[in-house]
Amino acid sequence: MDNKALEPDSVDIPMEETVVCSGGCLSLAQTQLQQEPSMWAHLNKVENQITDGQCFFHLPKRSAVDLEFIDVSYTIQEGLCWKKTGLKSLLQSLSGRFCSRELVGIMGPSGAGKTTLMNILAGYREKGTKGQILVNGKPRDRKTFRKMSCYIMQEDILLPHLTPREAMMVSANLKLDETLEVKKNLVDEILTALGLLDCAHTRTAALSGGQCKRLAIALELVNNPPVMFFDEPTSGLDSVSCYQVVSLMHSLALGGRTIICTIHQPSAKLFEMFDKLYILSQGQCIYKGSVPSLIPYMKTMGLCCPTYHNPADFIIEVASGEYGELNPVLFEAVQGGMCTLEHRRNLCAANSSMVGTMFLFYFISMICPIMYCSIVYWMTEQPPEASRYLLFIALSICTALVAQSLGLLVGAASTSLQVATFIGPVTAIPVLLFSGFFVNFNTIPNYLQWSSYVSYVRCVNLRNIHSHNYRWTDMKI
Repeated sequence: MDNKALEPDSVDIPMEETVVCSGGCLSLAQTQLQQEPSMWAHLNKVENQITDGQCFFHLPKRSAVDLEFIDVSYTIQEGLCWKKTGLKSLLQSLSGRFCSRELVGIMGPSGAGKTTLMNILAGYREKGTKGQILVNGKPRDRKTFRKMSCYIMQEDILLPHLTPREAMMVSANLKLDETLEVKKNLVDEILTALGLLDCAHTRTAALSGGQCKRLAIALELVNNPPVMFFDEPTSGLDSVSCYQVVSLMHSLALGGRTIICTIHQPSAKLFEMFDKLYILSQGQCIYKGSVPSLIPYMKTMGLCCPTYHNPADFIIEVASGEYGELNPVLFEAVQGGMCTLEHRRNLCAANSSMVGTMFLFYFISMICPIMYCSIVYWMTEQPPEASRYLLFIALSICTALVAQSLGLLVGAASTSLQVATFIGPVTAIPVLLFSGFFVNFNTIPNYLQWSSYVSYVRCVNLRNIHSHNYRWTDMKI
């Protein structure tokens, strides 16, 4: 297994996934405000404090972590301490891999072993456990792993008399060896990103359930753990708070972290936000893979999800035995690697689609300059020489490829669409400005003439305009 060098030091939170109630929870009020302005005139929209692409610049740098477990089993003693009646198996031969930058959901009916599996992965249970647990391909050191991971319980354990800012400062003072100014900046960044800035001076006892859950996440986020475990984070929350919490976990995963959570029965909207699923039934795995592959995989096993039915409800019903005793068949399918084969087949299809897209992209990048040059070359009455014509086409194709490559570079390096829209013109305008079309070379100040030499548009123009025996010193466009 290759070790990754990702550093989960930033979190991108899209604007539509903000945790402040300026989005979905006010949409109904906004609709009614338009219909009855006099009734709702006293309401003001809560301004959102989260900026697109919010980053944590003061978090400690931590390497990404991939977690893998092989043939993990867990048994307990049945009966009283003085009268043992035998062993009971809670988990049976579970294997899987949870990678960074992924939001993994462990699902299953009550008593399936979700929390037990997560406790074993987090290192809270060792007695009665068999199997291997690997961290970045190496055997897990329990003491080291506990320092690089955090576990957020189902019940939030918070100090009721402290405000979120005070609780964050206590956590920062205990976990970080930094200056007070750095700690304050970090606390402000986390409070802003998690939508807790408006209630930063409100006592914890007066916070809502969603705010308490986000505060619990913020307290663990202070030392930037690369692995985060959540035990049913949406329990007891309303639909809006559930969406806010799952959106936050998804954004944390995009920042380079490995996010693992148990979830009982999410809505269809929340279900689609998970990157990977690990579904348990009676202590065994019946599915592991991506969310889009779940329904096609179940269809190959003879289980068709009804139309307009929540896939999460459907798989829970299957795991509970409502569609018959099919769990042994699903267990054998997972053990036989059918989930892996299905995932690889989808991956191959995605790769084939990518190859086709790139081929079409470069084909268009070449055919368009050829069509343009074939028209312009003869309209401008250029010499009818095949070598000059082919050279003109080749230079035009190279110019198009260079320009598109720079565009792809800007798009890949930008954290959001808004950033790419700003950086793109900023990098393209100097190339065109110093190409010789708008400003003569002799009129450019000496300290800016170097910009003309790095303009690929100017180099192509020089080669097209001058004959083959030109000298660079004579080209002062």
